[in-house]
Amino acid sequence: MLILRVDDRLIHGQVIAGWARPLGIHFIVLASDRLSHDEWSCNAYRLAIPEGIEFNCYTIEECAVRMTGTNKRRIMIIVESVREASELISKGVRVPEVNVGGLGYHEGTREIAPYIYLSPIDIESVVYLHSIGIKVTGKQLPNSAAVDVVKKLAGIK
Repeated sequence: MLILRVDDRLIHGQVIAGWARPLGIHFIVLASDRLSHDEWSCNAYRLAIPEGIEFNCYTIEECAVRMTGTNKRRIMIIVESVREASELISKGVRVPEVNVGGLGYHEGTREIAPYIYLSPIDIESVVYLHSIGIKVTGKQLPNSAAVDVVKKLAGIK
């Protein structure tokens, strides 16, 4: 099982207590060109990972290389934007769905749900993902009701 989650907060309690533990995640990957070379930040995120779950920070390229064809373990990849999720998929990471767990408000973003605000680049990425058959859903927790991001963008309830 491979979960690709978009969350601008990256690793926090909801990810660990709400996703990783209940789903039996073995490995959490923070995929970020911005953070992967920042040893201090990666170590700080590592502190939030419970014992028994592996963790690593990779660039988007490193993550794509290491995760392509991976399906033997329960892995969660976390990125900061839909653009980064789209980039991973275009580089060969295979998932049927991208989970948008939280993108905060910034000027110029569009509200999709109270916890999802998409930038124009993220909207382009959602359209790309939809065009290649990848479902994009908003979901804070595994048992939360899913928000169909494409339908929300199209104004369909």
